[in-house]
Amino acid sequence: MWKWDWLGMSSLKAEGTVKRAMNIMHNGLAILQQGRVLVTDRLHGHILSVLLDIPHVLLDNCHQKLSSFHNTWTRGLKNCRLADNAEDASRYVMELLDEYGDSLPPRLTAADIKEKL
Repeated sequence: MWKWDWLGMSSLKAEGTVKRAMNIMHNGLAILQQGRVLVTDRLHGHILSVLLDIPHVLLDNCHQKLSSFHNTWTRGLKNCRLADNAEDASRYVMELLDEYGDSLPPRLTAADIKEKL
């Protein structure tokens, strides 16, 4: 298990808004594709996991923003589970690991994602 937050990325210090945004995006894509199952409490983590076909657990917060989005747009996905707490998230991670085994989705770049849209 690996815990990480985008706020710790050195790419945030890049010069220029566009360059900084591109660095963040490429670093984020690389990090999201490191493991077999992702647990995220960020909407962008969920959206990118959907685009990258990464099995993931969406951990909702007290505002229910994530569950509202999931229930409206991504409820039918096989590779996503919605959890209300860390205990449920852990159980769902184990389910996804059992279901997907050692398989990892193919690594994609930003250009690959654009083609999927």
